[in-house]
Amino acid sequence: MRAEEVLNLLRKVKNPFTNMDIVSEGLVSKVEIDEDENKVTIYVAFARNTPLHPFAMAVNWSLQARIVEDMVNVLEDRLGYFEIVDDTTLQRYYPLDETEV
Repeated sequence: MRAEEVLNLLRKVKNPFTNMDIVSEGLVSKVEIDEDENKVTIYVAFARNTPLHPFAMAVNWSLQARIVEDMVNVLEDRLGYFEIVDDTTLQRYYPLDETEV
């Protein structure tokens, strides 16, 4: 699958706060496809778009978790192995290691 096809699938995912799709809103910053390892990495701009205030971070966490859940629901039957990673902090949102739960 090409990066543009992944982006088109992700256009179905809406930010529950703004009701805009996450691609148009700029929350998906990059889709990287590694054909050798059959892996797709999707970079999201969560950290860059979250104010550095503890309250704002706490409020945004539930929105980010919902967006990641919706991304997984849209992609899990269409892609093989994929990761969702923050483009600034490189925090991996999906899949989580058992030690991260």
